[in-house]
Amino acid sequence: MRSRIWTAVLAAMLVASAAAAQTGGTPVQTPPVPLSPEKQAVIKQHVQRERPPEAQTGGAISVGMTVPEGVELWSLPQDSVTEVPVTTSYQFLRVGQTIAVVDPESRKVIQIIRN
Repeated sequence: MRSRIWTAVLAAMLVASAAAAQTGGTPVQTPPVPLSPEKQAVIKQHVQRERPPEAQTGGAISVGMTVPEGVELWSLPQDSVTEVPVTTSYQFLRVGQTIAVVDPESRKVIQIIRN
């Protein structure tokens, strides 16, 4: 009888351990998706039409750089978001003729669009 109880306890512990191993672990991060040429064109049109303020980054911008906290990022207006829904998760900044696509959570530049 005792061996059955120990066997049941051991089996329950193994099941709990396996369940914890399946739900735990390192979260998988998916890389940001670069915008297609068509979506880039919509963003360029918005910049030409609205002329958002130029960001003061203190230097050139490049993919992978982290945008300083003091630099203001802008979002697309609702009409452009309707045309390019994937852009709702991104923000942007403009330096000269360059537009940077920024992941707002990490503030990392994920793509450069030449205007």
